[in-house]
Amino acid sequence: YVPFVFMPKGESDWVIAEVGYPLGTPYSVTEKTIEHMEKKAFELNSVFSKMSTKNGSLVVNAFSMVGIIPRRDWKPPQLGGHVGEVWIELTNSERRPSLSVNTILKKWRSLVGEVPGTDTLAFSTLEGGPAGNPIEIQLAGRDFKQLRLAANELKAEIKTYPGTLDIADNFKPGKEEKKVRVKQGARPLDITMGDIARQLRQAFYGEEALRIQRGRDDIKVMVRYAEKDRKSLSGIEEIRIRTADGMEIPIEEVAAITDGVAYAVINRVNRKRIITVNSDIDEATANASKIVSELNAGFLPKLVERHPGLKYDLEGQEKRTRESMESLQKGFILAIMIIFLLLASQFRSYIQPVIIMMAIPFGLIGAIFGHLVMGMQLTMISLFGIVALSGIVVNDSLILIDFINRATKNGMAVETAVVESGKIRFRPVMLTSVTTIAGLFPLLLERSFQAQFLIPMAISISFGLLFATLLTLLYVPALYLIIGDIQKLFSARFQKAESQS
Repeated sequence: YVPFVFMPKGESDWVIAEVGYPLGTPYSVTEKTIEHMEKKAFELNSVFSKMSTKNGSLVVNAFSMVGIIPRRDWKPPQLGGHVGEVWIELTNSERRPSLSVNTILKKWRSLVGEVPGTDTLAFSTLEGGPAGNPIEIQLAGRDFKQLRLAANELKAEIKTYPGTLDIADNFKPGKEEKKVRVKQGARPLDITMGDIARQLRQAFYGEEALRIQRGRDDIKVMVRYAEKDRKSLSGIEEIRIRTADGMEIPIEEVAAITDGVAYAVINRVNRKRIITVNSDIDEATANASKIVSELNAGFLPKLVERHPGLKYDLEGQEKRTRESMESLQKGFILAIMIIFLLLASQFRSYIQPVIIMMAIPFGLIGAIFGHLVMGMQLTMISLFGIVALSGIVVNDSLILIDFINRATKNGMAVETAVVESGKIRFRPVMLTSVTTIAGLFPLLLERSFQAQFLIPMAISISFGLLFATLLTLLYVPALYLIIGDIQKLFSARFQKAESQS
């Protein structure tokens, strides 16, 4: 079994940790957590001191930011004292051949441990490839309470799969607030919501009483509650509201005050509110495509049944995979048709192009087998290599069929021509394939970060070509003779039927 991932994860030299607290968390709390994470990052040097790291320590540098998480992976930047991140630069991957970046990331995660009170705590590597999380499911609806409940159920379900990491959603609760609503009894007193809101603002923010000219500057004189009374909302029920006729009434008599939490951000798609649930994975123990397929087949339809009006959509890398596969499928079919038409026009036959193109399935088998041998996962880059392979593997079959056609045209028996094609064309067939494979071989041995994205394509082409070449020398002569016998059989029956008629 060869698992499929959208893009390969190369050996990155950067590891990133993000932390997010509820909105309104003091800057000092976030800063303390960031300092703790940075300290644990440098402890990695002592943890991995006995492992193979040539020329220096494992962690080369580290820097942190509090108050901002920059835009990354098409996500908007996060601002505020409640967020922060730490970046650590590792020694080059070629200097730590026995130590993978995923091993380092896991150890840093375990050293940091659980951080109480955080909304998000995520660890990742800086890598190329498409934007989006391996698992990203968008829930849409009109009822926010229903969406939050469904998102929590989905997160709990994803957590049951081994290898899922940093499960979170993009719902961000805002600050705690006091909600004030006018009571019915306030109408006879001619008190409106605007009156109450204005007087509450005057109490806590203040009202300009006068301005004093000091040189060229105007200094505002604000009238408001004393500072000790403005630090807490616990005494809001004791505020007295002034009516239009000058009377003062306790706010509790004209307004209902309740506690609540505001929304920091409300995300919408097509006028519907959405919450996106996402998760990273440990590729050593989990496969994102398999997990998403199982959720899409079982859990998600049941989730929609439990929450009427709820809709879901697969986003992130799964969406990119689906779009790329559809495009690649169309391109592959078009390439096969063009190859067939070119061969049919040259050989003036509909059967011989089929014999030649039978090498393509063998190339596909060889490409998959190559990934299994090399311990690599199938990726979109691998599929690009398979499409390119389709135009390469037909060359060997083409050489054999062309020789057989020329030999039979010159009067040689079909059986003799088939045998001679294997003898005489063996060297050109092998040299054509071996030189191509030899050209790709250095890339297969390359271990740099940039090469990790090209190695799957090289595996597809080299192993697919090798496998197809060996089988081409066996199946093309045999298939040519079999089809020739079938044609003779039908021709004999047709002539017999004509003679009887």
